[in-house]
Amino acid sequence: MGEMSMKKIVIFLLTSIFFLSILTPLTCYAEYNDALDLRADVACMICTDNDEAIFNKNYNKKVAPASLTKIMTALIALEHTEDVNEKVVVPQAALDALIGTDSSTAGLLAGEKVTMYDLLNCLMVKSANEAAIVIAEHVGGSIGNFIKMMNDRAKELGCTNTNYVNVHGLDEKGQYTTAHDLYLICKEAMKNPTFEKIVGQTSYTMPKTNKNAQRILPATNLMINPNHHDCYLPYVNGIKTGTTDLAGRCIITQANKNGYNYIAIIMGADAKDAKADEIAENIAFIECKKMIEWTFSNIKYKVVAEENEIITVVDVKYSWTADSLELVPSADVAALVPANLDSSSVYIQPDSDTPETIKAPVRKGEKVGTATVFYAGKEIAKTDLVASKNVSRSIILTIAGFFSSAWESTVGKIIIILLLLLSAAYAGINVYINSKNPKRKRR
Repeated sequence: MGEMSMKKIVIFLLTSIFFLSILTPLTCYAEYNDALDLRADVACMICTDNDEAIFNKNYNKKVAPASLTKIMTALIALEHTEDVNEKVVVPQAALDALIGTDSSTAGLLAGEKVTMYDLLNCLMVKSANEAAIVIAEHVGGSIGNFIKMMNDRAKELGCTNTNYVNVHGLDEKGQYTTAHDLYLICKEAMKNPTFEKIVGQTSYTMPKTNKNAQRILPATNLMINPNHHDCYLPYVNGIKTGTTDLAGRCIITQANKNGYNYIAIIMGADAKDAKADEIAENIAFIECKKMIEWTFSNIKYKVVAEENEIITVVDVKYSWTADSLELVPSADVAALVPANLDSSSVYIQPDSDTPETIKAPVRKGEKVGTATVFYAGKEIAKTDLVASKNVSRSIILTIAGFFSSAWESTVGKIIIILLLLLSAAYAGINVYINSKNPKRKRR
């Protein structure tokens, strides 16, 4: 095999591993959907440290994304812009495209010269639709090409249930996503420091331009604004809101506290709040706040199984020194569980790939099988089961075991009988030859 062919094989294998890794589904262990009465159609709370879902209400349901679309718009723009301070001229066509849509805008004017950074703030802070169009045409060369870039990037991130047909999120046939996919997109976007800074602002001061005076753009995300007590949480930062007739009230935000990191998503919330005196959009914020507060108050990361804990015992074949072997976790098993964890409610069950009998030799720490950890009947973690000690092999028992196993099949029996007959024939021939040859006999 040539060097070039070998390189192609290596590249293929590495590429396969990469795509398998990003397409790996989220870990849905213990879900506490029954802990809260959430009215929104979609609600999920996912730990970004291990992709474990605490709440999962319809997070794989295809829904209209509304302005949550703009998260991908911003991500593509940042990934394809070398200098966010470059100047961009607002085209008249970008404004004309929104006529009659009753869109959220930042008041940009045709011919106005703004920086890409300004446009990104208009997009994510004020949720301006005209900014989305200006960005898409500038970065992609055309709206169609930019949408293709969005869909290609979504696939790269493992978003198998997302499709974009516009760049701003207005309701349109064929545009859909899921909370699961949005989690993957948000997690990637928040790795970008510029994106994280922009979405964490309560407002943005737009500098004076050739067409407009300096102006302040208030953020649509009330959860990061301390002036809105019903929604505000001090440990929430970012990310984006969205509202359309099809999508309902939507909010995605990140929450970090005491070393715990989550992304919380509410979609399809009601237009009216539980209280008549609240503004209509607050229902998404209130339910998101409720979900976040419950999680931080009730869920902790704890060790639920120690690495020296005997999970099961298996029989050992072909060894003089051991008839059985204890299997233990490969390491301490930790999971997100209730803060008041009752250890008596935790049990570990070996999976079907864990054998009842193994053959020596076995090395200490060698993987033998896997097990599932349950709390109160819910799966909360997985672990590898490994040998707790070394077990040596006996050659005599191995040979005896080989013949014993062979004797269990018809073919094996025939082979063994033939070997015995050949051995007997060989011995008989030797005896006969020795009896006929006195010299060989004397020797």
